[in-house]
Amino acid sequence: MEDKKKLALLIVNHIKSQLKSGGLNDDALESLEVAVQCIESAYNLNPQESVNVNITLEQIIKEYYESLEQRANIMSEPNQSKKEEAEYHKNCGNDFMKNKNNEKAIEAYSKSIALNPINPIYYCNRAAAYNAIGKYQEAIEDCQKSIELDSTYCKAYCRLGLAFTYMKEFHKAASCYKKACELEPENEGYRKNYELTMNNLERIAAQEGHSENEAGAVPPNFMDTASRLMNDPEVTSMLNNILGGDVSNVENGGLDRLMQVGQTIVTRLQSSNPNILDGIRMQFQNVQTEGHPSPPTNGFPDDDDHHHHHHHI
Repeated sequence: MEDKKKLALLIVNHIKSQLKSGGLNDDALESLEVAVQCIESAYNLNPQESVNVNITLEQIIKEYYESLEQRANIMSEPNQSKKEEAEYHKNCGNDFMKNKNNEKAIEAYSKSIALNPINPIYYCNRAAAYNAIGKYQEAIEDCQKSIELDSTYCKAYCRLGLAFTYMKEFHKAASCYKKACELEPENEGYRKNYELTMNNLERIAAQEGHSENEAGAVPPNFMDTASRLMNDPEVTSMLNNILGGDVSNVENGGLDRLMQVGQTIVTRLQSSNPNILDGIRMQFQNVQTEGHPSPPTNGFPDDDDHHHHHHHI
């Protein structure tokens, strides 16, 4: 049965119960009887259908208000004893995080939240621990809860931005960092995070445009890096020995040849001189990360009982 028809049945049942309860004058009784007939007609209800409905509007309304009251009680100010115990567990959580024991930190912050669910710091600190172990969706939910409790909490926006950054949702991350900058314009850390994210967005847009135009092209800066490597006498000397020829001329096929026997080079270099290989690897990693800065820092958990809005990342 569709929801509208269920609701119509509940209304009809409610009116019928009013008719049976007495205490209404004739005009009111007649109006209600007409109302029943109109609703049954409009929704094509058989008068017997209401027998199968096992809940009343009164029950639904009662349960709704009871649940509202329960939620209000949960969100009410905890007593001093609970607040102090919550602070104790938070401090334990902070110590766990400093020792990189993030799972234990999450347990500790969760105890704080259970004791005092209206303190935004506990959610924000737990979000930092979730970020540290890669549970970004949980971190997002905790940051959102923290912001719901205090819409001016800068660090919560920053940690939310970090979680979105890890999930490569850079547009969402940018809006979080922008909000943090608006709330605390003098904070250099927030401004840098915003700039990093905007750079990521620009880089992705450029890459998407580049891949559409030149599918399969050599990655940006690859040729520069290859040239730098080829100009290193120690590298070229070793590669010449391996390949048996002149590899220094990148423009005349040396690079293609190098790519073809890349695996052989790596294997032999590793056995002959691992330090050289590390240098090559670092140079190529620099190519991959140019224009793709590492995500902003997670920051330390907050220690203060009543948080201030001037936290550095």
